[in-house]
Amino acid sequence: MHLSSITAGALALAPQLASAHFLFPHLMLNGVKTEAYEYVREHDFGFNPHKTDWINSEDFRCNEGSWNHRNDPKTAEVTAGQDVVGFNLHLDFAIYHPGPVTIYLSKAPGDVREYDGSGDWFKVYQLGTQIPWNGTDQGWLTWDQKNFQFTLPNEIPAGEYLMRIEQMSVHQPYREKEWYVQCAHLKIASSYDGPDPSPTIKFPGGYNINDEAIQLDSWAQPPPTYAAMPGPEQWPN
Repeated sequence: MHLSSITAGALALAPQLASAHFLFPHLMLNGVKTEAYEYVREHDFGFNPHKTDWINSEDFRCNEGSWNHRNDPKTAEVTAGQDVVGFNLHLDFAIYHPGPVTIYLSKAPGDVREYDGSGDWFKVYQLGTQIPWNGTDQGWLTWDQKNFQFTLPNEIPAGEYLMRIEQMSVHQPYREKEWYVQCAHLKIASSYDGPDPSPTIKFPGGYNINDEAIQLDSWAQPPPTYAAMPGPEQWPN
């Protein structure tokens, strides 16, 4: 297991850290949890979250220092419309932070190992709350979950991609959010030749601090009956 950015002290505290902070170092591939950082870019921020204003940083793409590790992961070869992919948390711990999980794809112009994520991103997966939502932490469908998987849509052009997972923690009672982000490397085989995936956004620039999802007050009274998801509509929509 490649965990060069996590100190021995952090590993010793892993059970305590897991209840508060987390990583997504494992790519899930057709139900199999791959090795930590086998296909996922490591970053230099450890278990630490970033705060709301981080959405305006280029590091929001794949996390702080991830560019330093771009040549380390392998690239998973998968097929659109066939393979099931996703992410698994470190050490099989589960999420105990209320908030949504979203997964995006961004096509590299060539080798994904040399791609910084500055292009367009489209959303392929999201998990929010029960509908109607009762306003509780346990009402989030991400609560107590350790992996997030989906079948790659047919409607993805062939190429190499960054796949980005994002968890936005909406701690009560504050509007200040915490962010956990990591990216994996995929090479997607596909015969799709239709319209380009849309809508797309950029990181940074795709989120605004005034967005409804980011302004969510998870302690509102009466509680909201739904929680808006960050970012654009999911593709295909």
